[in-house]
Amino acid sequence: MSAPPTLNAKVTVLNMKSKTFKVGRSAKTGRFTTVKKATHRKSTHVVETIKKK
Repeated sequence: MSAPPTLNAKVTVLNMKSKTFKVGRSAKTGRFTTVKKATHRKSTHVVETIKKK
């Protein structure tokens, strides 16, 4: 068993939230898809990185 996380560990995890997220998009239609599908179908899909507001 491991020890429970300390308060400092919890605070650093909260501070390390990402400021961007990835989204898949069809290059033909512009519709959103999953990132997994976009990476699998590289000829017709793209993965975009979008900043959180």
